[in-house]
Amino acid sequence: MTLHAQADAYASYLETWLSELKPLALDTLIPERTALASVDVIEGFHRLGVLASPRVEAIIPNVVGLVGALVKAGVPRSQVVFIQDAHPEDAQEFDAYPPHCVIGSDEAEAVAELKDLADWESFEHVTKNSIASHTSPDFVSWLASLEGVDTIIAIGDVTDLCLYTLALHLQVRNLAEGLKQRIIVPESCVQTWDAPDHPGDFYHATFLHQLARNGVEVVSDITF
Repeated sequence: MTLHAQADAYASYLETWLSELKPLALDTLIPERTALASVDVIEGFHRLGVLASPRVEAIIPNVVGLVGALVKAGVPRSQVVFIQDAHPEDAQEFDAYPPHCVIGSDEAEAVAELKDLADWESFEHVTKNSIASHTSPDFVSWLASLEGVDTIIAIGDVTDLCLYTLALHLQVRNLAEGLKQRIIVPESCVQTWDAPDHPGDFYHATFLHQLARNGVEVVSDITF
């Protein structure tokens, strides 16, 4: 089979796989044993700057709704972390991507809808200087502080970079340490951008599928 034929077959498979994802009911989770890691739901990927995308902006209501529902259900605020890009002006990452989310800029701020949540500052907040959340010492410390947590929900953007490395790290850590945790990614709360050299729908579905192949529980959404 040619590469083109393989790609067509795989794209067809992905469409079916994505359409058949099932929702997960929030009331099936135990609040005190549940944590949430949200990555890069910040202005620089949603509304401001060269990497902002309307596709990514569209998940904001779902993200805000899920955070609010988790808190209302009893998930401790200390078990909800927001991980955000905060790059120095000379960040090496800018060799691969245009300058974005520089420390102290509006792009590096959480989206306004999140900041409007009650007691926003009482959640955990950490920054990173790469696409990988686990390169942030503060995030690693937060993970280590979770006691009795058997479920971690990963949300945010973008599907094929920061969200992917976050969820995959959570899963490989889970396997390596025998933690027996559920790592859950709700498709409705993640997204990526679209460009001629980066077909958004294909990358979104492909990387979610790769997470599922590695044992991450990919669901259509979390209902409440």
